[in-house]
Amino acid sequence: MENLNVIKFKPTPLYTVASFLLALIFASVLASLPVDAFVDRDNYLLYVTNSAELITRGLNEGLAHFFTNEPLWLFVNMLLSLVFSDQETVRIIIFFSAFVSSYLILKIDSRFFFILFLFLLLPQVLKNYVIHLRQGFCVSVFLLGWFARGKYSRNLLILLTPFIHASFFFVVAVYYCNISLRFLKFSSGLRVMSFVLVGGAASLLTLALASSLGARQAGVYGENNLEISGLGFIFWSAVAFVYFSQGKEFIKENGFQIGMLIFYLSTYFFLPVSARIFESALILILVSGLQLTFWRLQAYLLLFLFYFVMQWYPRFFQPGLGWGIENYM
Repeated sequence: MENLNVIKFKPTPLYTVASFLLALIFASVLASLPVDAFVDRDNYLLYVTNSAELITRGLNEGLAHFFTNEPLWLFVNMLLSLVFSDQETVRIIIFFSAFVSSYLILKIDSRFFFILFLFLLLPQVLKNYVIHLRQGFCVSVFLLGWFARGKYSRNLLILLTPFIHASFFFVVAVYYCNISLRFLKFSSGLRVMSFVLVGGAASLLTLALASSLGARQAGVYGENNLEISGLGFIFWSAVAFVYFSQGKEFIKENGFQIGMLIFYLSTYFFLPVSARIFESALILILVSGLQLTFWRLQAYLLLFLFYFVMQWYPRFFQPGLGWGIENYM
């Protein structure tokens, strides 16, 4: 099977080095921030301290419970804790995640360097290296797989991701669903309908299935009411309209990103975890928009810049840019 994820633009050696250095600075700055100054950091320190105990407890609960509660994340923490202190381990994870993600994204295309950097600074992306560290680590592993040239290394890395962050059970499902639909030569319309059906099934079955398997997220999200404003649905519907207007070839070449966008919109009002799942693939969805042409690219960039400003503006008045005392959404 052909590699669906190859980078069509070949960066020059100078641009590759520049991307490497900027990614190094980006990751170093994020890793050097105070470890205990942001929401949820105490929990990540506890992961380091208690990872071995959590692995043992998970195994005692059974294999289904063990594999649905992010064992690879615990294993990484356990290994690092054998050599480094708790705070050093957290900093290493932040640095690795931020460096890998930013380097792979920045070197995609020098023509869009500025906008690619803004993608990384979008709060829903940046938070992966500030408060949602497990998700950020998982995104970086997924991106390594996405851009891998070898079929086996690509599949291995992508298949490992659900065992780091549970949201990637859905991401991986959409990824291989897209590959299957491509192999079966489904039309763009049938692909869209297939992703809507996947989203519908996820809305109906996810929490019940997670609960039966013993996934910790079932209790967390099952007890919360779904509180949404609908603004996210309106904005991403507008982005979807621009994407669809590009035509069948764009949908075909960006099937996974389109699939994740449709999955999010179809589960927005029904699935409490839809936003977290969407954020796991958000950076690739954003990057895919740079393949748009003519008025569509201009409309997309204006939409993104509007979204970027509206996301950041209220955060300037919050502690830690919205990640200090509490997670400002």
